[in-house]
Order: sequence, then structure tokens, then C-alpha cells
Amino acid sequence: MPPPLDERRPTMSPQLARRVAILGGAALVLFAALFFRLWFLEILSGNSYVSQAAQNRVRKIRIEAPRGDIVDRNGRTLVKTRQAAVVQVLPNLLPAAERDLAATYGQRVSAAERVRLAAAAQLRDFDRTRRKGSRKRHRLNAAQTRHRRVLLRGSRKAKAVPLPPIPADPRVRRLFDRLGRILAIRPATIHRRVIQQVAQTPYAAVTVKTDIGPAAFNYLLERQAEFPGIRPEVRYLRSYPYGQLAAQLFGTLGEISPHELKLKRYRGVQPGVRIGKEGLEQAYDRYLRGEDGYYRQVVDALGRACDDPVKCAVRRVKPQQGQQLKLTLDLGLQRAATQAVERAAAASAYGARAGAFVAMDPRNGDVLALGSVPSFDANLFAKPISQETYDRLSSDAAGKPLLDRAIAGVYPTGSTFKPITSVAALESGTITPGTPYTDTGSFKLGPQTFVNAKNAKYGTINIVDALRVSSDVFFYNLGNQLYGQKGQVLQTWARRLGLGRPTGIDLPGEFAGLVPDRQWRDHGFRLYEQCRKKYGLGFQSQAALFKCGGIDRGYSAGDNVNLAVGQGDLQATPLQMATAYSAVENGGKVVTPHLGSEIESGQGSRLQGLKFPSRRTLGISDTTLNTIREGLHQAASAQGGTSADVFKGFPYPVYGKTGTAERGLNPDQSWYVCYVPNPARPIVVAVTIERGGFGAETAAPAARLILAKWFGVNDSAFHAGSDTSR
Repeated sequence: MPPPLDERRPTMSPQLARRVAILGGAALVLFAALFFRLWFLEILSGNSYVSQAAQNRVRKIRIEAPRGDIVDRNGRTLVKTRQAAVVQVLPNLLPAAERDLAATYGQRVSAAERVRLAAAAQLRDFDRTRRKGSRKRHRLNAAQTRHRRVLLRGSRKAKAVPLPPIPADPRVRRLFDRLGRILAIRPATIHRRVIQQVAQTPYAAVTVKTDIGPAAFNYLLERQAEFPGIRPEVRYLRSYPYGQLAAQLFGTLGEISPHELKLKRYRGVQPGVRIGKEGLEQAYDRYLRGEDGYYRQVVDALGRACDDPVKCAVRRVKPQQGQQLKLTLDLGLQRAATQAVERAAAASAYGARAGAFVAMDPRNGDVLALGSVPSFDANLFAKPISQETYDRLSSDAAGKPLLDRAIAGVYPTGSTFKPITSVAALESGTITPGTPYTDTGSFKLGPQTFVNAKNAKYGTINIVDALRVSSDVFFYNLGNQLYGQKGQVLQTWARRLGLGRPTGIDLPGEFAGLVPDRQWRDHGFRLYEQCRKKYGLGFQSQAALFKCGGIDRGYSAGDNVNLAVGQGDLQATPLQMATAYSAVENGGKVVTPHLGSEIESGQGSRLQGLKFPSRRTLGISDTTLNTIREGLHQAASAQGGTSADVFKGFPYPVYGKTGTAERGLNPDQSWYVCYVPNPARPIVVAVTIERGGFGAETAAPAARLILAKWFGVNDSAFHAGSDTSR
């Protein structure tokens, strides 16, 4: 009889039982995890995923908000907005071959620009060395002339980088060919614009054509699937009714960059939004930008818009236009000042083409007019411009119209600096208002002899007389006396009055300039010596100049002597000089220049005033201020005054100073800075003309034309002066 079935089954060993238990437990855990995951997805998160799935059928499309207008102090529109249809290329959707070409091209352009900047730096050092220690020009030998010519040529324009041809990728060629036929532009032009703009801003959409016709716009809009990476849009463009007038002030627009998205000032701004990139557009972007709208469009699985008006209703939120910016600028005065500087440049006998002007209220820093000549039509930058156009507007040959010389043109100021030297000398007790000095026509310092312009001799004079006739020798002596004092008194007062630092105007791109002092020059000399010794070059040799720069000695009394008359290494902007003279007019208070006045609604209602730093009080004594004022007034009105013939017959009292600054091998630069202390309409004006000659010849007559416009004087003649002092 066979054994029972249970007795025939082998006994399970403990090891096998343990394995079975482990596998069973693992299976139970896996099934439990799967069950709970399904429960989480189906029960807890079901509604969320249903909502997300529904949202996949709906696209939120941004509607760009029009930017706010910019108006002058009287409400006249300087910048407004208009609609235009544009076609853009999205770089991230282009074939890799095109993006790679743009990256390589951008690297080559950057390398060429670095070479240009290096040549410009060497040229500045070369010219600085030629001027060192003396105002007397030195003749260049043949080798130096050739070297300077090479540096000048290299500093003017970066070496052209050839544009790569359209890649062989058939997708790129086919896309550009079809798009070119629709837009009536050559495929090579589309390729060039894509390469140049992607090389500059790889993250931003490339606008290949602006203001396209409705037929082409609608064709591309209806066939977006056939044109990958091509986006037709309606955009808002800036419009400038007055063309070239104040063009350097307004700035440009561009899509926000990844770096800018991280900045606190752009918190909440979405990628793709256009913001102000320069000028007033950048400074007041948060007011001007407005609030974008959007609409929700239902699409199918292929991304095509649903056209059923019942099932696919579109929700639309209208954009809100930006607020209006009201400026302190006076349109009429801005136009008159621009024309005055253009006339002054044309009147120069030295081929002048460029200049700058500032007109400001000395009480509070309201900028009434500010600009640079030559200018450009601001409407050019309402649309994308070609690299050739940008290069032309940046070139020396065209006079660098893009450069705002009023805030970024740094120059020696010539004798317009003498009131600053006067403040330093009087406030430090170096002299008193009545201290006499005998001007023999020359001033000797070591082996060097400094002389007045045209070898003039003024005899025994005090500081008022010295300002009236602009005696260089008087101020050479003051510069030498101030050199030995602790704390470098002259430099300290120049900085306190606003030189060597940004004024704080509400425009980006302002240059700080330079007030040369012992620390700056001695530091540069130490670097020069380290470089010279490293390469085994002779002290003050031509090879050391080319390799190590032009600061080949430490600070000396000669530097202070040159600074006292606004020469040497001094660099200042017209705006800084206007700020310094404002302090003389208003009782020793340094104002913050500004263009912004109020933020208004689109209808012109005041929403808020703009606030700026309060005036900085210098504590200059009334005696010092009255002494300098008297000297400036006599310079513009008394017999022998450097600008007396320019302002002869002008019905308002003018307080002003001419300046004639030497700039290396260039003809002299003309300066005039003045103010009129009218109780109701006070004004300070600064004008400079590159290659303009003596201050009385070009800059002072331009300043008179500006004042005539401000005070309604019916005299449009160009009153050129005859004074040939500095």
C-alpha cells in the first residue's frame, strides 16, 4: 500500500522557507507600492492632471503692451509708439548648422574688437606722453609718426570679419529661400541678419523684416507649420517726430537677456519682453514698459488653432500701455542749442564737426537742454539696423554720432577750470581776493618756462583781474603754490565741485572723467617701471612707450601747474563743468542733474513726481563766491574781458569763462561755461566745440545763441569774439 501523499512530499528546508518568505514579502511590497501609486494618481491627483491635460489644449499667447510716451516740460511729444507687423526668426528652432556659424562669427568679431580697444589704449598713452610736463607741442620723428598713424588706424575701426556663407544644410537653404520670396528680400540678407544678431544676442529673436505688408503677414500666420522657427507678429515700434533732435538721450529697446532676468529691477518680467537698453528708455523702463496682455487659444494635437467659435472661445486680456514720462527738457531750447553748436562748428577755421552742450537750472539740476553734434535720426533704431549702419554711426569718419559728448565726452577744459582753481586757492588761504601778482608773461618752473597765450603780459593783477583777462601765468603760479600743500587741495576741490566722478544724471553711460593726482600718476608709474624692467627696456625709451604705456614718471609740480589751467591729464565732461558752475551761482551747493520730472498717465495727468538726491553743500565762503562771480562777470562784460565783445549789447548780465584746450596733435578745443542769475529763469550753459579754436571764437557765440533763445532775445546773429587768450 503506497504511503499517503503528504508523506511523499519532501520536507521544506528552513533556508528555502526563508527565501520564499522574502520573495513573498518583496512581491507584497511591490504590489502595495503600485496600488498606492495608482491610488495617488487616480484619486488624490486626478483633478490636477485632468486640469493640466485640458491646459495642453490651450495656449497662452502674450500681447505686447505699448510703451508710454516721452514728452518735454511743456507736454510736447518727443517719443511715441506705433504698431507694425514684423517677421522674426527664433534661434532655438533653427538648424544647428546656422547656430554654430553664428557662434563662431561672434567669437571672431569679439577678438577683432579687443584688438581695436588695445590700439586705442596705446594711442591714448602715446599722446599722453607727448604732452607730459609741458604745454609745448613736440615734433614727432618719422618712426613715431608712422607708429601713431598705425595706432590711429587700428583704433578707429575693428578689422572686418567676413560673414560665413549659408550652410549646406538643405533645411536652412529651403527655409531662407521660401521666406525670401515672401518678404521680397534675398536669402543671403536673411542669413546675414540672423548670423549678426544671433552672434550678438544668441537668446533673442531675430527680426528679419519690419513693417511687412498684410498679405505677407497673413500668409505666414496661416502657414506657421510650414515655416519652422518663423514668427509673424504685430509689435509696437518707437517713433521720433523730431528725428535727430536729442537722439542720443532716448536709447533703444531689446529683448531682456538671461542675465537681466536675474536682476532685482526686472523681477516679474517674463522672457521675451522688450525692455529699455540704453538712455531714458533704460533709466525709466519700469514706468514706460506697461503691462502685457494675453489671450488663450485652443489648439488641437498638432498645435493648430481651433476655429469653432462655440467650442473654442478665446479669452483675451488687453495690455495696459506704459505711463508717460515728462522731462525737464525744453524742446525749443534743445532745438536752438543744437543749431547753435552746428553753427559754431561750421564757423571754425580748423575743420570742426563735433561739439556738445548743456543747459541747466542751477537751483535744482533740471536739465533744460543736453545734446551732442553730430546727431542721427533716432527712427533708424526703431527697427533693426545693419552692422554697416551701426559701424558708420560709430565711426570717426562720420563724427561718432552715437556718442553723447555731453555726458561721455571727456576732455581737458582749458581755462574754464580756472574758477575751480580760484576756489581752492581762496578757501585754502593761499591767496586773498586782493593778493597782487605781477604777470610778466612767463612763469619758470625748473628747466621749463610757461607763457601766456600770444605771449601776453598783464602786469600787476589780482584774482578778479586774472579771471577777466584769463592770465595763464597767474594760475600757473597758483598751481605751483597749491602743489606743496597737504591733501592736494586743488584736486580735492575739483572733486568736491563734481569733477572726477559721475554727476548722477538719470542717464546710463555717463563717464566719470579724471582729476589727476599723485596717487593716480605714481601708481601708473609703478606699473610702467615693472613692465620696463620685466622686458629690459630703457627708461623713457620709445620701446618702453609702445610696450608699457605713457605714464613714465611720477607726479610733479608741473602736473599741478598744468591742472591749474585745465590742461595735462585732466578729463571732464560738459555736464560736470555745468554742475561746477551751478555751485558758484547757487551759493556753493552741488546739484544732481536730471532729465526726468514727472510720471503721468496716458492722458497727461500727474501720477507722481520724481525725486533726486538733495543738494550737497560745500561750505564755500561768501567772500570766495563773490570774488569769483565778479571775475566771471567782468570776463563777459568789462573792457579786456575774454568774452566781452561776444556779449556786448546782451540785455542780461552774463557770468562766464572762455577756455581753449590743447589736445595733443589736434587743433585747440573751444570751451565756454557761463550762467545768468535771473531770479525767475536762472540758467547755466556749457558748450564745447572739438577743433573749435579759441573759446571766444566758437563756443562763446554758441552759448549766447542758447541764452538768447531762453530769454526771448530777438538776436540770431553769430557774435564771434576776437580774444585769443586761453
